[in-house]
Amino acid sequence: MNSNKKILVVDDNSVHLFLIESILHDKGYEVVIADHPNKAIELIHSVKYHLIILDLMMPDMDGFEFMDRKEKTGLNKETPVIVVSARTDSWSIKNAMDKGARDYLTKPINNEEVIRKIRDILKNPNS
Repeated sequence: MNSNKKILVVDDNSVHLFLIESILHDKGYEVVIADHPNKAIELIHSVKYHLIILDLMMPDMDGFEFMDRKEKTGLNKETPVIVVSARTDSWSIKNAMDKGARDYLTKPINNEEVIRKIRDILKNPNS
């Protein structure tokens, strides 16, 4: 069971949040959602997460800036990030990986692929 694994999902699109939250809950993960990157920044200062799933295109602060700011936190500095984005250009993918994303998935997501990637990262969080 994955109930001890806490995952933060950051996306400004409520449909995407609901979809990912449902998929993860069905697999037994504890899911916390943030519909705005500023809310997510507050959350990562107060709670330790095992994984962060992050959209790139959000208001006020994009996913790249979020990753920069995450690196400055003590609590979740080492928490792995999976980017899930509609952006498919090579610059976005390279930039996300350069900023520390462990993986990059494009929307629309494949449910089985998302779960497989999450399981792989949670088995080896530092690799």
